[in-house]
Amino acid sequence: MKQKITKALKNVFINNKNIIESGIVKNIDFFQEEIIISINLSNPTMHVKKKLEKDIYQSIKDQNLHFEEKKIRLKIEKKLDTTKKINGIKNIIAVASGKGGVGKSTIATNIAVSLVNMGFQVGLLDADIYGPSIPLMFNIGEDVISSCFFIKKNGNHLINPIIRYGVKILSLGFFSKPGEAIVWRGPMATKVLRQFIHETNWDGLDFLIVDLPPGTGDIHLSLLQEIPLKGIIIVSTPQKIALSDVQRSVGMFRIQSIHVPILGIIENMSFFITEKEKYYFFGKNGAKNFSKKMNIFFLGEIPMLQDIRKSSDSGIPIVLENDQIKKIFVKITKNIMDKLS
Repeated sequence: MKQKITKALKNVFINNKNIIESGIVKNIDFFQEEIIISINLSNPTMHVKKKLEKDIYQSIKDQNLHFEEKKIRLKIEKKLDTTKKINGIKNIIAVASGKGGVGKSTIATNIAVSLVNMGFQVGLLDADIYGPSIPLMFNIGEDVISSCFFIKKNGNHLINPIIRYGVKILSLGFFSKPGEAIVWRGPMATKVLRQFIHETNWDGLDFLIVDLPPGTGDIHLSLLQEIPLKGIIIVSTPQKIALSDVQRSVGMFRIQSIHVPILGIIENMSFFITEKEKYYFFGKNGAKNFSKKMNIFFLGEIPMLQDIRKSSDSGIPIVLENDQIKKIFVKITKNIMDKLS
């Protein structure tokens, strides 16, 4: 019977190869009540999975194998390749939130600069296609952007990232006018991201920090499929409304078919200190309690300071101007490195 199932699966194709020859079918197991077909996919998006299921059921039916669909169960998992590297980049880490306005880009910026100050080669990819803010965080204006151009290397034309405070930076904001609305459908956005990842002169980084957009959509799925992420850093403010969105992001990264390790969570805008008292505007220990509930490592907390806002608006990372905040980011960055190792 296994040979008949295998023969039927040879009529199912992905990328012009049948799923038996391509090696994505890992096991065909027979049990009393069901048959389990285990498949590893590098692209386990919903529409790909649905089409694959439909084609498999149809092929088995065409071979006159009289099984009820409910007795055939597909076990589809993401194909993980931990040895794969892009342009020699050793570690690719994404910063995610699930919700906008929690300071994710500020944190991605200062983690990147903290790593540079520790002696590492670092890149920062602004993957927020619809709201790129990294150019502002580094005060990269049109006069600087003119230096971002294509170079020829080893016969390939590559984008040359802009270097600021030792960080190699690339953002769609370099290729659009300030304030210009990016009105693209998902496929166009993912095509641009693919080009940013694979066709950029990253040139052997120790770390590439990827600043993700809010939500759980096409951009996230494309990145998970395109690059071998070492892990995810979650950013949230303490209040429940932010953490409810963060929980959705955690759920996405923990889906079996796309599983990516979550290195930990950072609580931003944790509290505000005056000379007399400590105020918790958004609630106390929200992300810390959430981390315990979700079994996620708590990387650290960042206070709400006017200096951080001023620094971000002026395009100078706060770790270069404020020793108190620098120490906090150094501790958080070391925690991230400990989780990686």
